[in-house]
Amino acid sequence: MDIESKTWFTRLVRSINLASRRLERIGLAALMGMVLTALVDVVGSKLFNWPLPGSTEITSVIQVVAIASGLAYSKIDGRHIRVDFLAGRLSKRGGAALDIFISVLGLGLFVIAGWMTFDYGVTLLHRGNETFLLGIALYPFAFWIGLCCIPMCLVLITDLMTAVNRVLK
Repeated sequence: MDIESKTWFTRLVRSINLASRRLERIGLAALMGMVLTALVDVVGSKLFNWPLPGSTEITSVIQVVAIASGLAYSKIDGRHIRVDFLAGRLSKRGGAALDIFISVLGLGLFVIAGWMTFDYGVTLLHRGNETFLLGIALYPFAFWIGLCCIPMCLVLITDLMTAVNRVLK
């Protein structure tokens, strides 16, 4: 059974890639927001002697959006760190078995991370935690990290299915 030739699998992978790409675009927009915040802060403080109040807080919360949004697409695009010194010495089947192990570990990590950040977001919501100066609520950003773990888990599941298929060939 060649899973990669199945149309349902191809559509699933395409849908996950599209959703991940859209999340990455949100992250790129957040990155631009960080740049604009820094620009306004620097220009305001140097030219007008008035730095942007709370620029550090704004940058910090936008940074959460920028980093979490790019998780899944960076995995799809091959931008995650991968050390091939061991995998290169293994047979094709051994390399696929190693990929299964790595996918299972990664899936476990991101399932737990997503679950725990959702739980943390609920805690922040009930406590009403905010940033100190501007009073920005923190719970939406914890929920955002948890939400961004979902496509990452889906990417790891498709990687796992592909690796299992390679072992079974």
